Amino acid sequence: MKNKKGLEFSFGWLFALVVGAAIIFLAIYAAIKFIGSEQMVQETEAAKQLEKILTPIETGSEEANAAGPINFPAETRVYNNCSTDGSFGEQSIRVSTLFGGKWQEQGIPITSHNKYIFSPGLMQAKALYVFSKPFEMPFEVASLLFIWSDKYCFVKPSSDIEDEITELNLKNINITRNILDCGKGSNKGSKIVCNAYTNTDPDVCNITVDYALQTVTQKGIPVHYEGSLIYGAIFSEPDVYECQVKRLMKRTSELAKLYYDKSWLVAGRSSERCSSGLQPELTALALASGGLNNSFQLAGINGMAERLGEGQRGMTNCKLWGN
Repeated sequence: MKNKKGLEFSFGWLFALVVGAAIIFLAIYAAIKFIGSEQMVQETEAAKQLEKILTPIETGSEEANAAGPINFPAETRVYNNCSTDGSFGEQSIRVSTLFGGKWQEQGIPITSHNKYIFSPGLMQAKALYVFSKPFEMPFEVASLLFIWSDKYCFVKPSSDIEDEITELNLKNINITRNILDCGKGSNKGSKIVCNAYTNTDPDVCNITVDYALQTVTQKGIPVHYEGSLIYGAIFSEPDVYECQVKRLMKRTSELAKLYYDKSWLVAGRSSERCSSGLQPELTALALASGGLNNSFQLAGINGMAERLGEGQRGMTNCKLWGN
């Protein structure tokens, strides 16, 4: 009888311990899930705030626009993703912060159909640097945002690039005439941006720019640039760059179609019918830009845009766009 009571007593305690352990486990699990959810909310909110900060940096003028560094309270990873799906493609940003020695789960992506961010696919730092420039073809298509966190050392860049970097006082970017300086002092640890006609050693140069052929090569992959896209080709990885270029050309194509329709309206109100002369070029530009497969097709499309711009400038009135 005594043994039976002892057995019942032990079993009761064992059952209580098992149930108690289960309750504690569920409570801990729920707390972890709650903390994880809160962290995801915070990461999503951080990405939203970053997008809001970037918006006023975009320029609506014909000039470049630089801003001070974007500082984070802790080491932060910013993920830049690009997709060509849909009419204009999609730009998305995710953020993850270092908390308690661990990287938090990425938040929900903040997407945009009218932003064009050229940067590495992943940036990790406590500060980001950014500037913007307009992109025209020949009418303004969009403002391009260039973002970086690493240090860059430009070796003998073209005079216009050197002047622009100096004038804008772009941070974390140094210019030198001697490639050996890129490994010294404040340049130490920099990504080296070489001029194709001064040094093309892949073991030394991280990025090589051919200013004559208008190409930028990273990791053995060349891309073509036109105008302000040179910075996009330097600061972003080839896959991000090509994606953003395709998105820009989709937008160019749609704008060319809109200006084509506008040309009929303008021509109908003018006895000179001057704007109708641009219609063949607008049609060609819309077709070519809408069918772009890679950045090397930009050269031909830019030629069309230049001829279109010359035609617009030759008009004394009934212009289709502002410049």
